[in-house]
Amino acid sequence: FWYHEVKKFKERVEKETGVMIRDESLSDAIQLTNQERKAKKALMDLAKRKPSPISGIELLTIMFKTGFFMDKRLGITLMNEVVDEIQKRADQGESPFHQRTPRILLTGVPVGLGSEKVVRLIEKAAANVVCFENCSGYRSVFTIDEKKQPLQAMAEKYLATPCSVMSPNPGRIELLTELINEFSVDGVVDLTWQACHTYNIESYNIETFVTEKFRLPFLHLETDYSESDTEQLRVRIEAFLEMVKG
Repeated sequence: FWYHEVKKFKERVEKETGVMIRDESLSDAIQLTNQERKAKKALMDLAKRKPSPISGIELLTIMFKTGFFMDKRLGITLMNEVVDEIQKRADQGESPFHQRTPRILLTGVPVGLGSEKVVRLIEKAAANVVCFENCSGYRSVFTIDEKKQPLQAMAEKYLATPCSVMSPNPGRIELLTELINEFSVDGVVDLTWQACHTYNIESYNIETFVTEKFRLPFLHLETDYSESDTEQLRVRIEAFLEMVKG
């Protein structure tokens, strides 16, 4: 069903634009965006090191800005250069954090520049957001199978995205398990935008999973893009980090 919906969308785009979308063009685009996903993953994987050589705000800034390049090859090149430079610094022992800095995984809704206040508050409270389990973070770096028919591969890739709009959504639990282990996470913050009901509903299951399977501190925050609740969030985040530190 989903494949046929994607095919109908392709046909509608062709009708509206007068441009035929050929398999060869789709294959080329898939290869290019897969390169972009791999570069983005390499950037985010830097934070697996302990201490992390990069802050959550720096990660967001780099990914957000390179995502706006019209020439994706330029964005890929810049991300790869940044990864090489940060790896060199990390090998020399350089890091904005220390070994005991709390390592936080942020899950839930997508975050970018302009909506990064929770990340900013966490890191101002002397913690480090090492991992983003959301659609602007690790969910966005799953590559598309280049060996399959392009439209079929695209349909399968996006249908498999572990987003809360999917039900059931076992993929999110599987991804959280992988990331909590790989990033040596000390605590989990689940972020929900107001009126994003699917994430609000799923938060209960995520909290149960994180606290029972991993015995990690968990904080669910519901907010919006405004700064009106900044101080309230600050108090809750600082109290949460006290729990993380034990």
